[in-house]
Amino acid sequence: HFGPKWRLVSTRDPTTIHLPKSIDKVTILNKKDEVLGCRFMKIEFKAGESPLEGGETKHTCCFPKDEMIQGISRVYHGSERTKAAGRGGRGRGRGRGGRGRGRGRRS
Repeated sequence: HFGPKWRLVSTRDPTTIHLPKSIDKVTILNKKDEVLGCRFMKIEFKAGESPLEGGETKHTCCFPKDEMIQGISRVYHGSERTKAAGRGGRGRGRGRGGRGRGRGRRS
């Protein structure tokens, strides 16, 4: 059984950051970086696969400022989300069509 494929998706520009498979769990914290406005995240590495000193498994960081995490991640810039947009079709939800069920009751 393989763990989740962690990735960060920017809400500001079309950028996706794929985190390495050695990460076991990612928690986005409410704490924000004052300058960049980016949230901090708590990263837990799998035991034995941690790049941290002394075999530490827990690491709290803000991605744009953390060179260690940047060095082990793959960053994709560009239109990954714009390709997925505009698939067309009628979409799901919104009930069952709505109109066209007889002519209504006439009194």
